Amino acid sequence: MTSICILGDVIVDVTLPAESSSIKMRLGGIVHAARALWAMDIAYSIAYFAPDYLDPQIKDYLSHFGSPQLIKLGSVDNCPYVMLIQEIKEVSDQGYEFLLRDNIKISYNEDEIHRLNQFDNIFIISGNYDYGTVTKNLPSGCKKHLDVSNNVPDILSLEKLSEVETIFISTSSPIFKNYYNEVDFSINTFFSLFKRMTKKIVLKENRGGSRAYDTTNGELIKIPSQTQEIVHSVGLGDVYDVVSIVLGEKVLFEDSLNISSWIATEYAKTTFPVDFKKMVSRVLKIDVADLKSLGGCQLPWELRKQCHIYIAAPDFDFVDTTQIDLLERSLLYHNFVPHRPIKENGQMETDASPERKNFLFNKDMVLLDHCNMLIAVLLYNDPGTLIEIGLAAERKIPTLVYDPQKIATNCVLTQLPMLISSDLDKILSEVFNMYSKLIN
Repeated sequence: MTSICILGDVIVDVTLPAESSSIKMRLGGIVHAARALWAMDIAYSIAYFAPDYLDPQIKDYLSHFGSPQLIKLGSVDNCPYVMLIQEIKEVSDQGYEFLLRDNIKISYNEDEIHRLNQFDNIFIISGNYDYGTVTKNLPSGCKKHLDVSNNVPDILSLEKLSEVETIFISTSSPIFKNYYNEVDFSINTFFSLFKRMTKKIVLKENRGGSRAYDTTNGELIKIPSQTQEIVHSVGLGDVYDVVSIVLGEKVLFEDSLNISSWIATEYAKTTFPVDFKKMVSRVLKIDVADLKSLGGCQLPWELRKQCHIYIAAPDFDFVDTTQIDLLERSLLYHNFVPHRPIKENGQMETDASPERKNFLFNKDMVLLDHCNMLIAVLLYNDPGTLIEIGLAAERKIPTLVYDPQKIATNCVLTQLPMLISSDLDKILSEVFNMYSKLIN
């Protein structure tokens, strides 16, 4: 008997090209979790939904990743099962576009569904199928672990399931957004919504780490993330989930989540499976106590609302503000509070009076003192932006410079900020790192 069965959709991920990359296609959906188990040398099975045209590719591809038992639970019709991905690093909303998603029809294979009875552990990744149909005949002793990041808008959708061992939720998922109360949010209250359904709940908070609740002993667990330079973030949550499930059979719940965080980070650093497997082998050789001693970033979702960020930039109505807009969207997506002083306090007119200039200057300085950090966007050598970098640094306000045009060469400009980079992912990761240190 294999250790675990991964159940869900197999789709084709298509990463749309950015300025410095090319288009890339590979099998996605539950295949991300399969790569993780293969990298750990753990036997597994795949129970999947996909269009029939993909079956030969799925069989051939997975023959190189442990040759798992394949169970085709249903055929997908009227949809190619292709996912377009605009933002591969999840700097902001990833812009997923599921081609012809509204046309999906699934033909269930009842004989194959009955084969699920052989498993002791099933990791179910939410998808376009009906959960009740595929889980109705599972034996009572089967441990079901469920990721509800997609296609599950509310708790009522989960009532078809019973005796769930673990529920994984992401802050980017519809179910979190629908139940998150910005005004009066308590992690304990949020977790209590799911207590009657499961033994363990895990909330994944992107670069801010994760929090978990063990209902069997009332323990709240905090797990840091490893905000290192990454290549992609697609499938990270599935890797994190499945690693914690299989390790949870051998080690403490908290330890399994800590190791999972590191392995998910390794998955994000490459799209080459052999390289990933080598790095996983190294992680698994390290004692978990040593991994935990290295720390990481722990920044809960709701605390990010306390982080006010001053965006210093030539944010004028006669300038292309695309890069400023992108930075603002990224910060909002991750629940920070960005401030654009020109938008908030007004743009100075060319014939502004001394009184008007003094008014705008004072308003900007009050806003700067209110903020926890400053991010400058260098579109060109704008005097106001450069001066604000110096003012923030002099006031000991953590300062970052986003330099998309790579124009920063002056040594004063390059040495004053804590980080200067043309990569928005690096800027965003440093926001997480810096603010987590400020509050912890």
